[in-house]
Amino acid sequence: MMIIATICFSIMVLLVKYLRHYPLAEIIFFRSLAIMLIIPPILKKNKIPFLGNNRFLLIVRCLISGIIMACYFYTVTVMNLTDAITLKQLSPFFIIILASIWLGEKITLKQYVIFIIAFMGALLIIKPGFRLDIFPAMIGIIGAMLTAGSHVAVRNLRLTDHPLVIVNYFGYIIGLMSLGILLLQGNFIFPDAFNIFILFLLGLVGLGAQFALTKAYQLAPAKLVSFYLYLEIIFGTFLVILFFREIPDIFSIFGALLIIASGYLNYKYSKKEGKKV
Repeated sequence: MMIIATICFSIMVLLVKYLRHYPLAEIIFFRSLAIMLIIPPILKKNKIPFLGNNRFLLIVRCLISGIIMACYFYTVTVMNLTDAITLKQLSPFFIIILASIWLGEKITLKQYVIFIIAFMGALLIIKPGFRLDIFPAMIGIIGAMLTAGSHVAVRNLRLTDHPLVIVNYFGYIIGLMSLGILLLQGNFIFPDAFNIFILFLLGLVGLGAQFALTKAYQLAPAKLVSFYLYLEIIFGTFLVILFFREIPDIFSIFGALLIIASGYLNYKYSKKEGKKV
């Protein structure tokens, strides 16, 4: 499920990069539109309650996810795409910390050391002191921190709600919020036929990513599942080079390698500890 999710996420950010001349709220709205159109009939057919059980957590999770999406899509449109994707992958380390606090999943000193390695990788990507445009990178870090909260919430919601209910909340709350912002701003750009296709494709890919991600967190502990998010760096970098000819600099390459390596070490450690239990 996580491999499917990371492939979908990689394609999604590629489409967002292509659509960067559209207002951010418009991109987010179309990202949610497929969920709003497709999921409700499925819920009705399967007689699954629309409103779910843990409504408070469902709503809070979606509000956080809306901020995350705005942060991530913003960094995707203004930064080197590989850098934006890599910074997002700091989220598993924040997930580990939150999973320890919220879900009671154990965390050790070794994992904190691994987190420091990942942070060093992030510094190589942000390059503080080497440039003035650090603001987008900081927005990316904030998005990664909030992503941890969203993913741990999904893991917690597995006990109370169906995956399709979680996805449906995600689509409607974020979709209606973005539509409201778009109407207030009054800067809607009517797309041509090809871009309408791209916008709807964005929504379909996003739906696939959201469902696969939700299902994965219902099937396995957050600290194990989150490792597979690093595949997005590999898939995303390949697509970026192929379609946009964006080559990451040497600092970004080493930073990404440190983050991937730390993620792998944490995964192996978590898996080893899981076997002991």
